[in-house]
Amino acid sequence: MTAESSAAETAKTIQELLTAPASPDLPVSVQAQRLDQLRRIFSKLIETQQLTFSTTSTTTSPADSSQQQQQQQQQQPSNKDSAGHKWNSWLKKQHAKFIKQLCQEVQCGKQTALRTFMGVIASTPIHLIQTCQVSHELMMKLIIALMDSYGENENGIMPEYMLELLQNEFCIYRDVQYFLLKGMVQVANSLLGDDNDGNDDNARQGEMENGVRAENLLRILIKLDIAYDQDDLKPENVKLDGSCGMNRVNGTCSNYLFLPPLNNDEMNEDDSDTDDKKIDDDDDDDKHDESDSEEEEDAANESSLHNKKRKLNSSNNNNNKNSKKPKVKYIAWQSAKHHRNALQQCTLSILKIPNIPNRTMKQFLLHLPTNILPLVPNPLRFADFCTRAYGMGGVTSILALHSLYILMTQHGLEYPNFYSSLYNLIENNVFYAKYRTRFFKLLVKCLSGSQMLPAYLVASFCKRLCRCAINAPPSGALFVLALVSNLLRKHGECACIIHRNGDELNDPFDVNERDPSKSRAIESSLWELNALEKHYHPAVSSMAKGCGIEDEKVLHHDIDQFLLHTYKSLFEQEKKRGNNKRKEKVP
Repeated sequence: MTAESSAAETAKTIQELLTAPASPDLPVSVQAQRLDQLRRIFSKLIETQQLTFSTTSTTTSPADSSQQQQQQQQQQPSNKDSAGHKWNSWLKKQHAKFIKQLCQEVQCGKQTALRTFMGVIASTPIHLIQTCQVSHELMMKLIIALMDSYGENENGIMPEYMLELLQNEFCIYRDVQYFLLKGMVQVANSLLGDDNDGNDDNARQGEMENGVRAENLLRILIKLDIAYDQDDLKPENVKLDGSCGMNRVNGTCSNYLFLPPLNNDEMNEDDSDTDDKKIDDDDDDDKHDESDSEEEEDAANESSLHNKKRKLNSSNNNNNKNSKKPKVKYIAWQSAKHHRNALQQCTLSILKIPNIPNRTMKQFLLHLPTNILPLVPNPLRFADFCTRAYGMGGVTSILALHSLYILMTQHGLEYPNFYSSLYNLIENNVFYAKYRTRFFKLLVKCLSGSQMLPAYLVASFCKRLCRCAINAPPSGALFVLALVSNLLRKHGECACIIHRNGDELNDPFDVNERDPSKSRAIESSLWELNALEKHYHPAVSSMAKGCGIEDEKVLHHDIDQFLLHTYKSLFEQEKKRGNNKRKEKVP
């Protein structure tokens, strides 16, 4: 069989597959087989260099770009009228049609199309001097298709199963993560720059649609597990295929789609080190698993944040110890610094888009303090976003409190109205909120972390907390009594509000005042403690009798133990106590 006849048969097969009728009644498996067959055909054509692309990546250096262009000029026929050039041009047009059909299927929420698109990206690398890289053009098309993916609901929201597939099978590669971040920056900037020339209704409709698109981008960002330090970017489970040239090492590894350049240490790395790292990664993954209870979720987030800080500190110490060694130059997607910069640029670009739905903004606020702020080079760039979210009130303010607290205590952010806003978050409904444990932990840190808080501020918080404790469940009342007791013993100048006689009718405290400095709580009394002494729950009643007047030798309350109380735990505790009393009465 001649080359001309083989090319003619290939062209006929491609045309038949591309022009196959698409019907809603057509089985999904048939459509998936057709697209996958096209992928295999184009992959073979690329491998045999019958199909070549002259697109230069935006992330290559000038030297790599010039070498890449010279290599492509050598691969492509010099005569534009030659048969090889015409064949390559025709294949490019057919490949573009194939990618367009794939994008349409991905937009419809088809998992098979997304998996096929991943295969296309894996078989269409951009060749550089020392390695291959992900095609930026194909990655941009995939991001846009995912951003507009709607699935069966047709409401513009990307289906969760598409995100899981992307996370489990594609985002495990470090170079894919980097190019996803860089691509989402450009897509987000294009959404922000869209101008609606129509009337106000069309403009508002366009802003709402862009808000949903930004929501899809933000959900992709949350799924990315960004590298914490340079050690996380080392190629793992490297397998060389033996075709090593002077400038390039060919092979595969488990954490890169295309094997990056290797230094001598990485090429001679022991398998035992890789196994130990895999065990550590499994432990970290277990800590990131979603738990059923909020307490377990908070503990996992705190341990995850602790591990990240420890890894970053150890990385800095190692860099200081090895400062005399020559620095190894990494390509962009193999450098932890470039990954962190890309993460910061991507996140800030998406957050600039208005009208992002609140449902995803809450998820992002949970993700921000543990997975983004410890990694980005300049966390204070997120100060405006955190302060705006903190001022929105409700659950959004509660979730933004953690990030804002980190920026204030670790990065020197000045926010004069912080305690005033925190004061207004203490309401009756916060004791029944989903994220109450998270809020109470941060409240304890904010009030107990400094000895320099003024007396009027501490008195205002104690008064407002005790007022809410009257209507709170027993678990919430116990937490308030423990916290108020610690605050009054720590700030002796506030003891007057306990010993001063007063009642509800003559109380100077202004419960409706939003400024704690004007609430006049320091002139009031904690008559609420007398009301809590008559509480139906015996633990609350007994604790209210001694709140703030404990002996100096008595240790402060362990607040963490009170945060674990629930209706169920208190019921089981009383049930156990009752059983013990009945056993004591038995002769």
